[in-house]
Amino acid sequence: MAILKQPTNHNHPFADQISEDLAPAGTFVATVIDIQDVFGVERQKFQSTEMEKVDLTCFLFGFRDAQGAPHKVASRQMRISGNEKSALFHFLKSLLGKAPAYDWDYCMLKGQKCLLTVEHIQRRDGSGVFAAIAALSPVPVGYGTVTGRPAPAAAPQPQPAALRMAPQQAPVAPPVEDEIPF
Repeated sequence: MAILKQPTNHNHPFADQISEDLAPAGTFVATVIDIQDVFGVERQKFQSTEMEKVDLTCFLFGFRDAQGAPHKVASRQMRISGNEKSALFHFLKSLLGKAPAYDWDYCMLKGQKCLLTVEHIQRRDGSGVFAAIAALSPVPVGYGTVTGRPAPAAAPQPQPAALRMAPQQAPVAPPVEDEIPF
């Protein structure tokens, strides 16, 4: 009889950055905040008792909910592999909207915006739920405020010469300093 045991290794690279507040479920425009690679991790091979050394990567995303509250969600750890069947390859393909190029540094994605769908998953031990990434996609062109800045204003309409008025400058508000990059 095979008995599933709960894993004892909980060394998620972003565990200290994700707050205890549960991120809301739904689809949000999110930012890739950080990417963490861990090299030489020993873990048990799939469906085997042998141990193997692998290189793992993990992505941290940040977004704001409808009330403007910041949230962070991390991907699961994925083996660094360019194989078309690997979890990382599928993850990057979803994030980019196309297959990633080989010999390309995926850490260049830091700061990139994407559409992130968050779902709530029951913990294995039954002690509650956690927020997980259900889907990723690139932000569609013209999807509003992709860069965090307001969409550009409509082009001014030409006026007859007699009615043309001098442009008035609106007061400029000082930039709001925020330690959260999304």
